[in-house]
Amino acid sequence: MDDSVDRNLDTLSRRLAELESATGTVLAGGGPDRLPENDTAGHTSYAELTAANDRLRSRRGWTDIDLDAALTPEQRAGFDRWRARQRIPWDRDDVLAVGFATVLGVAAVWYDTAVDGAVALGLSATRKTGWMRGWERAGKRLPIDYTGPGFGGRAHRVRSPGHDLARPFEALKQIRAGEFRGVRWDYGNKHEITVGGRFREVDSLAEALVLWVQHLAADVVTPMSLPMPGSSWLYELDNRALRTFAHEVYLGSSAGNGLNVRSGILTPSLSVITTEVVLRTHVHARAYAATGSARLDERERARRDELLLAAHSLVGLASAGKTLARMIILDDRKGMALRHVNVPVLLRVGCLAVQVANDRRTRVRAVAQDWDELAVQLLE
Repeated sequence: MDDSVDRNLDTLSRRLAELESATGTVLAGGGPDRLPENDTAGHTSYAELTAANDRLRSRRGWTDIDLDAALTPEQRAGFDRWRARQRIPWDRDDVLAVGFATVLGVAAVWYDTAVDGAVALGLSATRKTGWMRGWERAGKRLPIDYTGPGFGGRAHRVRSPGHDLARPFEALKQIRAGEFRGVRWDYGNKHEITVGGRFREVDSLAEALVLWVQHLAADVVTPMSLPMPGSSWLYELDNRALRTFAHEVYLGSSAGNGLNVRSGILTPSLSVITTEVVLRTHVHARAYAATGSARLDERERARRDELLLAAHSLVGLASAGKTLARMIILDDRKGMALRHVNVPVLLRVGCLAVQVANDRRTRVRAVAQDWDELAVQLLE
């Protein structure tokens, strides 16, 4: 925009302020100072109007341009809210930050098996600690750990509702009642099994909750970890393909090589955390360098969410691509390819997509008032 527009608007605002002041003085019974003559009384072109205003500004010493002075406090507050919602375009540093975070995330996806092995090794080390051994002893003799006929084997936890993080109420109910309840399938026939009378007694719901948490914590650090939430539901369905899928994908080709809470949630979360740390550090560092404070305003938070959505989406795309490639080309047991799906990053993408869409709707609704609306407000 030509800066002459700002000068003309500022001049008109100052002259209107003088007229309002003089009118107020007259209405109060006083005598106002003589106003400067208007040398643009007739019809003039824009260039002539600008020249006349510039001469007036020179005579009156109006060197600063303060367009905010033409707004009422309410209008100024509304304008500030509108300006605070406007999108900040990305620059080169933003693109580089997204690229760097994406490279780290894609590397974690590419080497997810090796990373999961390192995580499993680190978790197994905690089994030797005194507090973890104490938790393991505390969680013994619970009904959810029943491994009788039809419920034993390396993948026994997928057949136990008490080891399913998605079924806490069933787990606590079994612990309180001191009986195991599960489903066993024999040649397509469903048998609901209840076993009791051999497990420890639990006096209260609070004690049952503590024991359940201790038991699962001791299990999650083992090589088999815990099955993915909802797996026991799949195993109980009257669909052999789904039951087989739930069992085999948790069993894996070797101990701990299947899809479980560690390989499906804990390990993939590392790439999510890495992306979040890199981009949040970038955004807050820029805010601190510009303002001396790491606190983000509404516009900067919106840009941060855009950057996070872009990086997480690219990592999620790489995860989906690897899963599809292994399902089509590499894996004989195609269900095992699902262990490469980065569930946490997909969930994070969904949350960020909702937030970015909401920010966009807010910007669309935050439309600055036009001249007619401003005029109506001034006449009220």
